[in-house]
Amino acid sequence: MRSECCELWRFLCFGIFGEPQSGYFPARFVLSFLLFWAMVLEYAHRVCLSVTIVAMVNQSAFDLPNSTLDTDDTCGLPDNVNATSPEEQGDYIWSPSIQGVILGAYFYGYVCTQAVGGRLSEMAGGKWPLGLSILLASLLTLVTPVAADIGVLAIIFLRLVMGLVHGICLPTAFAMFALWAPLEERSTLISLCVMGDHVGTILSMPLAGYLCENGFSGGWPSVYYILGILGCVWFIFWTCLAYSTPSDHPRISKRELEYIGRGNIQMNIDQKLPIPWQDIMSSLPVWTLTFCIFTSSWGFTTLLTKLPTYLEVVLHIPIQKNGLVNSLIYVCACITLFITGYASDYLRTKKHYSATKVRKSFQLFGMMGPAMCMALIPLMGCNKGMVILLLTAAMGFQGFAGGGYMSITADMAPHHSATLFGIVNGIGCTAGIFSPMVAGLLLEEAHSSIHQWGIVFYISSGLYVVGGIAFLLFASAERQPWAYVPVTDDFSNTKYIKIKQDLENSSKYGTLS
Repeated sequence: MRSECCELWRFLCFGIFGEPQSGYFPARFVLSFLLFWAMVLEYAHRVCLSVTIVAMVNQSAFDLPNSTLDTDDTCGLPDNVNATSPEEQGDYIWSPSIQGVILGAYFYGYVCTQAVGGRLSEMAGGKWPLGLSILLASLLTLVTPVAADIGVLAIIFLRLVMGLVHGICLPTAFAMFALWAPLEERSTLISLCVMGDHVGTILSMPLAGYLCENGFSGGWPSVYYILGILGCVWFIFWTCLAYSTPSDHPRISKRELEYIGRGNIQMNIDQKLPIPWQDIMSSLPVWTLTFCIFTSSWGFTTLLTKLPTYLEVVLHIPIQKNGLVNSLIYVCACITLFITGYASDYLRTKKHYSATKVRKSFQLFGMMGPAMCMALIPLMGCNKGMVILLLTAAMGFQGFAGGGYMSITADMAPHHSATLFGIVNGIGCTAGIFSPMVAGLLLEEAHSSIHQWGIVFYISSGLYVVGGIAFLLFASAERQPWAYVPVTDDFSNTKYIKIKQDLENSSKYGTLS
């Protein structure tokens, strides 16, 4: 029986991820598993406010039955729903515009530490920057109910600081994968890691919806207590099992160490390579990627932060079902994210398509698909089934980024991938500041108007289209001229010579990664 289980495990693991390790559980899978749960916690900490704010705010205080915008195109309450249902009676009087500021405050901090986190992980290793980031965010999550009671400024400040510490996470994960992920598995492992973002949404939204009605300490505060404690527990496992580089790992097998190194570009972590800032800032592919992330993040953040409110105040879906519907929508994104990440690896390594063609093809679906779906949502009116179907399809198309821009910084500049990702993602994620704010202003006087919500969706749809066209025309996944490591007579160290040899050998993959 034991041998049958071992064979099943080997089939499940190595049917996708390469050659077996003689029964040894691969260290890179342990790290990937921990990074996956780090992303789950990061997004759970981030998005739980989008659900709990529905229960925290007294929504009925903003019902304006005499508003000309609200009278013609709102969805009436179902016959079995009382207009003064408990979920509308929160403790805080926060207007839609104030809610937009609170939800956007996270991104004020988040965009500031992306490049810092990437560079820090390249210089000092990723274990402690990422681990301490999740720990601090967990502690901030625990005290969120206290901040809400203190006042608007307190919770805005707390969310800003949480964004600051979370901004380190994803660039650090990318830096660790640059050292840990074999070339044949890079997009797949990165997609699995990023999939943790969606799983965090999938798990936290129904949990938050349930606890808002049935939790302890008054309902919604229990969401923050549970997620904060889970983050502290994760930190214990991370401290014991994670290592910054494969060579630091005391239990990694020699065979796996060789497998990770084969085909990968070996980096000299003792000699810190300078960042070609001028070349990066004047690179058209870099700015194209930044613009693509900005436009994609605008639509994604609009859904992430405002979707629970849309389902509650427009479609009148109760908060407990609201969280469940939200989670189901993100399940589709998880599936496509993993499939497209694996498919892009397959096309590159087995079919020898160029990285640029693969990235552009997948990303075009990842931009035009959500654009079409979000443009159709306002036309569905109060048809809950069709609206939910279109939202699900939009998130499914969003998952095509797993084979698109997600791994492109490692293609363009593997030695500087974490710093580069921090720069482009930091600038691109400024959309998270503005999209909730713009939505809040548009909905200030008509928070349940389908017409006003339609404007919010049309803006996102238009940005998706513009970003997709720009990516198709100007993006590149080829190694950039400024991304090669200079090898001169001054660099006689054998580690640098090994870099030059690996650069030459890796050309067989079509692009260097």
